[in-house]
Amino acid sequence: MNAKKQMIFLFPVKDLYPIGGIKIAYQYADYFASSGYDVHFMYSHVRYDFWKRRDSGSFVFKLKTLLGFYYRLFKNQYKAGEWYAFKNKVSRHFVFRFNSGAFASFSKDSVVFATAVETAIPLAGIKRIQLKNKFYLIQDYELWHENTDELILKSYGLGFNNAVIANWLKEKVEGAGGKATIVPNGLDFNYFNITKPIEERKPAEICMLYHKDERKRCEDSIAALKIVKQSVPELHVSMFGNPEKPENLPEWFSYYKTPEHSVHLELYNNAAIFVAASNKEGWALPPAESMQCGCALVCTDIGGFADYAKNGETALTSPVYDVQALADNILALIKDNGKRVKIAKAGNEYIQRFTMENSYRLMHDFVNSAK
Repeated sequence: MNAKKQMIFLFPVKDLYPIGGIKIAYQYADYFASSGYDVHFMYSHVRYDFWKRRDSGSFVFKLKTLLGFYYRLFKNQYKAGEWYAFKNKVSRHFVFRFNSGAFASFSKDSVVFATAVETAIPLAGIKRIQLKNKFYLIQDYELWHENTDELILKSYGLGFNNAVIANWLKEKVEGAGGKATIVPNGLDFNYFNITKPIEERKPAEICMLYHKDERKRCEDSIAALKIVKQSVPELHVSMFGNPEKPENLPEWFSYYKTPEHSVHLELYNNAAIFVAASNKEGWALPPAESMQCGCALVCTDIGGFADYAKNGETALTSPVYDVQALADNILALIKDNGKRVKIAKAGNEYIQRFTMENSYRLMHDFVNSAK
């Protein structure tokens, strides 16, 4: 590649803290930067339909929002993605919204990746970018904020080159009349790995993620663990997350807010079991990371876990919202240490297929095949 080809990733938020889906996009961006691409990130300040929306406030308010954006941009007050350690050079651009003007300085044959519904819809209207160079990284069925089923399904049928991270999302896209290629998430096995033998872990040592997103159903995990505690007095839970420590957490829970890597690695390796009770996920990272580190996974039976959580083999799964069934599975592994070790080892072996190298190769081939 004589002249570096431009690649642009579009993000709907300015991320100040780690976000799983954005982390995956950053990993691909870092890879493409190492492969000779001139990589750019574009972050939108407002939704693409800001000027048309009646609930965005009066014209005066909208004008103040616009002027405020450019004032803070001039003062260099906008930050994003600083939590991620890039190995290669990337450039960041903060724009008021995604429109043709935002792309004026970029080449017409730039490869552009939408990373969310809010970025795919406006990208469809950018005429200066060729359709064959418009890509869409779909990591979840994004029924949140102001998105509707109609809008999500519309984004799947825009004619972009759609890459999905899980089988269940491929079915969603195809059901909406679109086409999709599966590129599963890749895991860094130098970052998360086994440092403490699986056999040496205390069976009643549990780990879980805390998140305020209702879809994570953290309250179900906590309720199930309270049931287990009645039969296993020595039960201890290590919980981590980005939010502040939740209120009224039992004293046998230890909470770690945004743990640094060494602490995060220790939490996974100290735990015998990782618990996740989500009702929806794209392709969840924390349960997979825990498997990298030798935890036995106990989770709900959903598409976002299904690619690596095979019930009775690599994990124990239970129906969504069934707190008692979740508790029974946790208890089963605590009481039967041999079964816990077997599940953990099988899970650790199975998760090895999801390497960063494989995902990079698949994504590289996917981008180049669209040319």
